[in-house]
Amino acid sequence: MNLLIKFNIIFFVMALFCPLIVIAKEARERSDISEEYKWDLSSMYANKVSWKKDFDLASERISGLEKFRGSLKNSGEDLLTAIQARESISQLVGNLYVYAGLKSNEDTRIGDNAARFSEAQTLYAHYQEATSFYTPEILAIPDKKLEHMLSETRELEIYRHFFNELKRMTPYTLSESEEKLLAMASDPLGRFQGVFSALDNADLELPKIRDEEEEEVQLTQARYGAYLRSEVRSVRESAWKNLFIAYEKLGNTLAANYEGHVKSQVFLAKARGFDSALQAATYSNAIPKAVYTNLVQTVQEGTEPLQRYLELRRKMLKVDRLEIWDLYAPMISPSTNNISFTKAKTLVAEALAPLGDDYLALYWKGFDEGWVDAFENQGKRSGAYSWGTYSSKPYLSMNYEGTLGDVSTLAHEYGHSLHSYLTRKNQPYVYGDYRTFIAEVASMTNEAILMQKMLSEADSPKEKAYLLQSYLDEFRGGFYRQTSFADFEMQAHALVESGGALTKDSLNNLYASIFDKYYGNAVYADSLNASEWSRIPHFLRTDNFYVYQYATSFAAATALAKNILKGGEEARKTFLDLLKSGNSDYPIELLKKAGVDMTTSQPIYDTIETFSRLVDELENILSSFEG
Repeated sequence: MNLLIKFNIIFFVMALFCPLIVIAKEARERSDISEEYKWDLSSMYANKVSWKKDFDLASERISGLEKFRGSLKNSGEDLLTAIQARESISQLVGNLYVYAGLKSNEDTRIGDNAARFSEAQTLYAHYQEATSFYTPEILAIPDKKLEHMLSETRELEIYRHFFNELKRMTPYTLSESEEKLLAMASDPLGRFQGVFSALDNADLELPKIRDEEEEEVQLTQARYGAYLRSEVRSVRESAWKNLFIAYEKLGNTLAANYEGHVKSQVFLAKARGFDSALQAATYSNAIPKAVYTNLVQTVQEGTEPLQRYLELRRKMLKVDRLEIWDLYAPMISPSTNNISFTKAKTLVAEALAPLGDDYLALYWKGFDEGWVDAFENQGKRSGAYSWGTYSSKPYLSMNYEGTLGDVSTLAHEYGHSLHSYLTRKNQPYVYGDYRTFIAEVASMTNEAILMQKMLSEADSPKEKAYLLQSYLDEFRGGFYRQTSFADFEMQAHALVESGGALTKDSLNNLYASIFDKYYGNAVYADSLNASEWSRIPHFLRTDNFYVYQYATSFAAATALAKNILKGGEEARKTFLDLLKSGNSDYPIELLKKAGVDMTTSQPIYDTIETFSRLVDELENILSSFEG
């Protein structure tokens, strides 16, 4: 186990509550967007010259870590000095890495920025290699001696939980030479996501399609979601088919890339002695494997409300059969279109008022200080995410188009960024990050609070019905869909571990069978839908088996939002304490302190029950319209 650099990236690509909007025919160049809508990275590095200066300094300082080899067991003071030296370099490397990544994401077409990011990735691999002796040396210190070192050097006491975490990983920690070898392999074995990103953001060729006015418009990743929510079925179908055809054409390449990623994760798990890649991913994050398998099993058994909702959707859309491209179409015409970014900021702030004045002050601080990169531009990375380091601003990026879904995404990503801010302000560097299992809880709680406020303030049955439909689509996307993705990942890795191959055909067949298991006969699955696995970036993450945490977080956030809105000051304090805790305790324990026990299936059952209740409520409202 390594002392991790604190720059975990958090993606969120589900677009929620999206009505039809009027969008520009072409995405703008970045230079055409006002500075007030772009993040300010100058506080990290003023220019590439200052970045290169730090890069050279980091390279030199990484080499200097060798002097600590063999000294960590000598005394508490020597151990503290070595750890502090590593943390200092870790922060420097993290800043170099994140800045280069953010610049590259601004416009993936710029080769100079992409090259700089590649250099940063290589530097990080060198850092891991140079520090590979730390963990084996610390683990070699007898427990009694380590306890004595902690007592004689008071500054070490803060690392007690960190040392306990290292000890927990002892069965899966290798010798110094083996750890060094795996560290050397981390760079080439971590390139599969970069390959996908290059294909997805720079090389994928999407055609022009006809919009609602029969005008020719360019299909882009950011616009795809808006067109999929068009009230004109032919526009939805055209957008869906043309996007999926583009991925299908790259199917063999994307399958080979995904197989390489899965095999790399299986190799790393076996090299450390884990039974499987799934065990490696869950154990390494201090999550019982049963949390994952219970989620998949429980949701599989609870798909009846999902299929009932989809049948309701078919009836309301008045179609003979529900097609894939009908899944996001508004059953009820939206009452709100083309929300300005200024209005969106206010809507989110008003919704998050239950989290207190201090939380809202930080929210507005982010806009004043240039945390947010709001709009799509040519070459910009698709989706939305929050990213930063221990000492940087908690930057967030999105491709705002003016939908209610974009408003929800703003609330979501701000949840990540404020979580990062509060953690780093309240925790020392060693605990200044948080596990992914906790990360999505913060963001999804914000979204749930936003939706509850909107539902409570609906001024007509029609508006409430529209919001209920939107909330149910959020459930479907964040809970059922992500669980089906987790099912796919689990089976794909198991296939490789049993000696099977991941080809375009085998992956398509696997995805189609899982889709059928969750959606049944409620949706007619076009044959192109079998290739959807090929466009999910989360499947290529080096922190493997990521997506199940969307579903578990959705369940936890549903419960926490309910407590916050009903529980007053104590519930708010408990939630904010969670956001301030970072990695100071294990994620399961942190959630228990907040009032949610994810080691049981109860939160999953409760979430399914909530979904079923919302379907009932929507059915009742819609039946009153018919009456």
